[in-house]
Amino acid sequence: MLIESKTEKDGRIVNKYEVHLECAECGMNVDAEEYKSGTCSDCGAAWNGKQHTKVHVTSVPASGGTS
Repeated sequence: MLIESKTEKDGRIVNKYEVHLECAECGMNVDAEEYKSGTCSDCGAAWNGKQHTKVHVTSVPASGGTS
């Protein structure tokens, strides 16, 4: 799942990030159906997930002048 960066109403910037879920037993990616069922369709084990999060850096423009 990929979440795009955005600027909140209060001016805060939320970075772009990606989240990947995988089965802790066999390492296969987990899709929405497997997540809901609680069972890995690849190895048949009860789904005990592992989550990986990748954060993309967002530059913030300088506010004001530079010296």
